[in-house]
Amino acid sequence: MTTAQANRTAAKHHPRRIAIFGGSFDPIHSGHLAVARAADRRFNFDELHFIAASRPPHKLKQHLAPFPHRFAMVALAATEHPHFVPSLAEAGEDFSGTQLQYSVDTVRYFRHAYHGQGDRIFFIIGADAFLDIPTWKEYETLLGLCDFVIANRPGIRLEALRLVIPPDLHGRRDSKREKEEETVAHGTPIVARLDKTTVYLLENVASEVSATDIRRRASRGQSIHGLVSARVEEYILKQRLYR
Repeated sequence: MTTAQANRTAAKHHPRRIAIFGGSFDPIHSGHLAVARAADRRFNFDELHFIAASRPPHKLKQHLAPFPHRFAMVALAATEHPHFVPSLAEAGEDFSGTQLQYSVDTVRYFRHAYHGQGDRIFFIIGADAFLDIPTWKEYETLLGLCDFVIANRPGIRLEALRLVIPPDLHGRRDSKREKEEETVAHGTPIVARLDKTTVYLLENVASEVSATDIRRRASRGQSIHGLVSARVEEYILKQRLYR
């Protein structure tokens, strides 16, 4: 075996840490990027996939910018970090992003794509969204499919997040697993240890930036400088989005 072949073989068995971060991203803004960068620093991901949601089931009545625009903004924002990947996971077969897509199916897609020994999928989610997770499709299954990283905000207590997880999903304490978690997360608070997965808490990343405010400002012709990345700002202005 040549050195190059040996390196390739070794690379094949490197357990990967894959993060998925979904949202309407209408538009993706500096608050989203702050959460992603903080999570990446803490967990040292190999890849962090930004998934522009197709038709989020909880926002069916909300008018969203067309999927191609939202994906384009995600792609532009992702160029600023080597681990960030714009994902078409919810684009649908025709890339229109008009089909209804559920998180549990998206996670299954990533589990299928990243199934090497030791590979771990991390689902980044805001605390408000996590509190609503019992309303999601097959949420108990979802909690067992991947690890979760909850971006907390002031006013939400650890216990409130813990209470939305059914008691029978909690796993037993295991010293070997606790050592693994410490290796993965370096002292990150743990909301819950489930049978096969862990729910972590990412603190001190709260942002006052809101997509609603950005859309409102853009519609009035007001500056959105600093609220979104420079490339996204330029795209919104050139495409006259939200006008």
